[in-house]
Amino acid sequence: MAVYPAAAAFLLLWLWLSVKNADNGIVMAIAMIPFGMFAAVVVGDLSILMANLLAVLSISLLVVRRAVRTVTGPLFALPPSGLYLLVFALYSVFSAIVLVRLFEGHFSVFPMTVTFVGPQVSIFFSSVMLPLQPSNSNIAQSVYILLSAAFFFAIVAVARRRGVAFVEIGLVWAAALNVILGFLDFLQADMVLGLVRTADYALLNEHLIGQFSRVIGGYSEASGYGAASSAFFAYFAMSYLIVRKNSHGFLAIANLIGALMALSSTGVVAVAGGAFFVLLHFRVFLGFSMSRVFGHVLVLGLSVLAIFVSVSFLFPSVANSVSDVLDQLIYSKFDTLSGRERGAWSAAAFNAFVQTWGLGAGVGSLRGNGLASVLLGSVGVPGTLAFVLFLLNALGPPISGADREALRLYCAGRVCALTLLTAMLVSATTPDPGLFLMAVSAICVAARERVFAQSVEKGIKPVTVSSGRI
Repeated sequence: MAVYPAAAAFLLLWLWLSVKNADNGIVMAIAMIPFGMFAAVVVGDLSILMANLLAVLSISLLVVRRAVRTVTGPLFALPPSGLYLLVFALYSVFSAIVLVRLFEGHFSVFPMTVTFVGPQVSIFFSSVMLPLQPSNSNIAQSVYILLSAAFFFAIVAVARRRGVAFVEIGLVWAAALNVILGFLDFLQADMVLGLVRTADYALLNEHLIGQFSRVIGGYSEASGYGAASSAFFAYFAMSYLIVRKNSHGFLAIANLIGALMALSSTGVVAVAGGAFFVLLHFRVFLGFSMSRVFGHVLVLGLSVLAIFVSVSFLFPSVANSVSDVLDQLIYSKFDTLSGRERGAWSAAAFNAFVQTWGLGAGVGSLRGNGLASVLLGSVGVPGTLAFVLFLLNALGPPISGADREALRLYCAGRVCALTLLTAMLVSATTPDPGLFLMAVSAICVAARERVFAQSVEKGIKPVTVSSGRI
């Protein structure tokens, strides 16, 4: 067991904030999301990340506070989407305890803990397959999924009590810290980043794409930083287009730069997805009055950017460098060692889905690639259906008649969640939705509930927007 001194400072800060109000702990837990390699404690082979630890402490504190107060009603009233999330979490636990033992030894999988001990299945990579069997990963992954679900319920409860904008403070801090961590990594300040790179993960900060070094920020690899930066970009770009808040515009641009500097296939796809989802909501941000000055500046800025990019490609060195990077990240990805290995993981996960008659081999039993393969391979049709229904309910069409602030929070959370899902569809290796996705999904749910409550107060029957409109 190892405890790192840097964690003490964050725990003291959490304690100071939570003593003032237990709700502050949830905000700080959200703010710690960019520290994807900051383990507060390492127990054996398990690294307990600071964000996860603070989430556990904050949820526990909220439960204790509610227990000592004489307040009637349920602890965390389930929204409709929460019911599907609860089913997904409970089935995940069932699969990790029962299904993995039911199908033990029937077929081989790539285990969650990457090992090189065993028969090699390909000359292109060193990952090996082993017969399906229970392991500590089943318990660990089940706990992570339960924590993600509990975090969602806790955020919804806090947002109901304090307002959705209060929860958003955590995202603002998270986006700013993500930029700072990326900038420090760009400067190769490894001595400083070493204080928050304490997890027992393989640190991939020396990889080059062409002549360029990848930026990984507070994560262990470029794909994690690229996905997170893309999601922050989508959230604050959508927010800025609706309310024109300069700080949100800066966070959007800074995280976009970070996502591109990660030089990750996942990051590139996520940026494209984020931009697409933002543009898909054009009726939202164009529905509010746009000043002539803002419109002229926006068009002029995009024109200058297009001219700069076009002129840059006239120089052979720039064109060749960009072509080489895109070839390695996109066009020839499946021919690389990483691409072949991830393709094998995905195929093995889908095989597990077939071998278990669609029930799944159990959470934590296998390593796949892409959200579809890991969900179907781990929790089968029942778990995947519950998770999809959760997303459809949490991110579904908004209620008409929303005010500008509620619509901003909902749409920003929605495009952020969709961007995260785009990244997960490309490179997820576990079925755990994660704290980030749960946070922005909870923001969407709480924002919709706010609009519903306002409509009831005004005596207006809430009506959902038709599927043909955003």
